[in-house]
Amino acid sequence: MSSAFVREGGGETPRVWQSRESAAESLATWRTIDGQHYNYEIRARPHGGFMIARLNKSGGFDSWVSD
Repeated sequence: MSSAFVREGGGETPRVWQSRESAAESLATWRTIDGQHYNYEIRARPHGGFMIARLNKSGGFDSWVSD
């Protein structure tokens, strides 16, 4: 995994889902947990898999979702 992915999230290793569907299921959970404070977006990785980006309400990147 690119070290840029790790650094952007504050040092924690971001979670990678193998399918868009499994990422979407987790995204629904995260929206329930703190969707009042953040927006979420599924992003495809260049070398396979999907990650969930946590965005602040103004649309800027905040961090990657990790376990």
